[in-house]
Amino acid sequence: MPTAGGGMRAVITTLRVLETVAELQPVGVTAIARATAIPKSSVHRCLLTLREAEWLTTSSTDGTRWVLTGRALSVGMRASVELGLREAALPTMRELRDETHETIHLVGYGTDHDLVVIDRMDSDEPVRTWVRLGARVPLHASCSGRAVLARLTDPEVERLLDGELERFSETTPANLEAVLEDLARVRERGYATNDCAWRPGVGAVGAALVDPRGRPVGALAVSVPVQRYDEQRALRLGPLAADAARRISTALPPA
Repeated sequence: MPTAGGGMRAVITTLRVLETVAELQPVGVTAIARATAIPKSSVHRCLLTLREAEWLTTSSTDGTRWVLTGRALSVGMRASVELGLREAALPTMRELRDETHETIHLVGYGTDHDLVVIDRMDSDEPVRTWVRLGARVPLHASCSGRAVLARLTDPEVERLLDGELERFSETTPANLEAVLEDLARVRERGYATNDCAWRPGVGAVGAALVDPRGRPVGALAVSVPVQRYDEQRALRLGPLAADAARRISTALPPA
C-alpha cells in the first residue's frame, strides 16, 4: 500500500506533467520527460491517468502528442471572463481562419492588466506562426496589446506603460510617445498592426474585444509569417479582424 508521502509525490508528478502539457502542447512523451526530468515510463502513466480524468487527450492530427481538453481549459478559466470569451469567440475565430488561412489568436485582458493567449485556431498553411496557450503578451509591442490600449484613455495608457518599455526588435515602439502616436492611428482605423515588433518573423493585425460599456476584455489577432505579410496584406486583413472582433463583442455574455 503506498504511503501518504508517496501518494503526494505521485499527485505532484501528475500535476507537473499537466502543467508541462499546458505550456508545450501539442507535445509528446519524450519532450515532456525532457522538460520535467521525469522518467518516460512515469510520464506515460501520468498521461493515461489524466486522459481517464478527461483533462488531457491526444491530438486529432497526431496521436502521439498530447493536448488539454475543454475540461482542463474550463477549470483554468472558470474564475474569470475568459471562458465566456472563448465560447463566444470560437465560431467567429474558425470563420476568420478559414477566410484568411492564417493563425487566429484569442487574447484575454485580465484585471491584473495582463494579456494572455487563451485560444488559438491554427492556419492550414504548411508554414504558419505559433504561440503557446497561456503565453503572456506585451501590451506595447503586440498588435493585440495596442488594440486593447487604444480602447483606454491616454492617462490609463500612461499608467500601464509607466517605466522602461522592453524592446523586442527594431520595430518595437521604444517609448511611450511612440506608442501613443500609434494608438491614434489604431483608434482611427479600428485595428492595430505589427511588423515583427514582438516576435521575429511574424506580422499580425489585431482588434479589441469590448464589453457593453466599451471597455476592453481581450483582443483577436491574425498572425502571419513574414513571408506572407506586408503593408498591403495588413490593409486587407485589418478590416476582417475588426469586423470579427465586433461580432464577438456583440456575442459576449453580460458581465
